[in-house]
Amino acid sequence: MRLTTAIVASLLSVVVSAVPAANSQKNTCYTVHSGYIAVHPAGGNKPLTVSAKGDVLYGKPGKPLWVDFQACLNLNGNYPDEDIWTGRIVTHGKCLTVKNPTSKTQPYYVKLAKCASNTNPPISQSWRHGYGDDTGYVYWVGPASGVGYMGYMAKDDETPLVARGGVFQLGCDNTCVNL
Repeated sequence: MRLTTAIVASLLSVVVSAVPAANSQKNTCYTVHSGYIAVHPAGGNKPLTVSAKGDVLYGKPGKPLWVDFQACLNLNGNYPDEDIWTGRIVTHGKCLTVKNPTSKTQPYYVKLAKCASNTNPPISQSWRHGYGDDTGYVYWVGPASGVGYMGYMAKDDETPLVARGGVFQLGCDNTCVNL
C-alpha cells in the first residue's frame, strides 16, 4: 500500500480543535476535526462531491463535501494524545458509508446514508483519521474480512480510479492512497 503525506478524504481545512469536547451522553461520537474531504492527484487537492442519489463522486461538478470527523470511543483505536482517531465521517446529518462492505472483491463504493449509531458505527461507517509526517490522513477501516485500512484506488500519479459516472472507489488492488 502506497501512502501520500497529504491529508485524507483530505480534511483540507482543519478548523476544529482535536481536543475532545465534553460529551453530553457517555461514549457519544463527537467531532475532533472538520474540513473538506479531498483526494490528491499529482500532489494537488481535489474535493469530492455527491450525486443526487447520494453517491460520492470524483471529477464531477458539485459542491465540495464539508465533513466532520467524529471520534467514537466505543471503537478500538483512539489515541487522543497522538491525535489518532477511529470514528465516523458526517456531512449534512448523514454518514460516509461503504455500500458493499461485505464484498470479497474490490473496489468498494462510498455513498451518504443515514448514520446507524451515535456511539458504535458499523464497519460500513467506520473510518480512521490521524497524522503522519505532520499531515493528516483518513482511511476506511476495511472490510469485515480483516484486510485492513483502505484508501482510494489510484493511478501512479494518485489520480483516483472511478467507476461509471465518476463514482469514487476504495480499495488497494492497484495503488492505494489515503484521503
